[in-house]
Amino acid sequence: MRKYFLILLTGVLLYGCSSSPEEPVDQPGVQEPPVTGTPTPAEPSTEAPAPTQEPDQNAEDPDTETGMAYGNEIFQKVTVRKTAEDAFELKGQAKVFEGVFQYVVEDGHNELAEGTVQTSAGAPEWGDFTHTINVKKAEPNSTLLLVLFEESAKDGSRQHELVIPLPEQ
Repeated sequence: MRKYFLILLTGVLLYGCSSSPEEPVDQPGVQEPPVTGTPTPAEPSTEAPAPTQEPDQNAEDPDTETGMAYGNEIFQKVTVRKTAEDAFELKGQAKVFEGVFQYVVEDGHNELAEGTVQTSAGAPEWGDFTHTINVKKAEPNSTLLLVLFEESAKDGSRQHELVIPLPEQ
């Protein structure tokens, strides 16, 4: 009985010490593909993606004049322009559940504004949206960041965040 217990214990220890499929295993003659910095679809991206170039559609809109539009897997052609001292116009397209997404405006320390935006169509279609955000800086020298996201139906967490710096002028 004691031998059986020692054999079982040794087997469990060896199994626990063996490498899992997630860890790379050095095998002669087998080469792994290079690892890239692109997140897989299962990983939520919290970095602000680089602006995409959009054609000039409206000469009055400073963002489309310079070609500054933002996007990720659920947002595209997103532009923000300052319309008044404490007002910003948000435009773009989103592919979100029931055509609803959320936003937060923060200054790096505090959330200064939050809200919900309704698009013209729900996923899997791209819905257009236009929304005005009113927010006042808490500190005059701070930079405001707009964070667009979709809330998880499962746990309410933020998914597919898109971070956009709000224009100063």
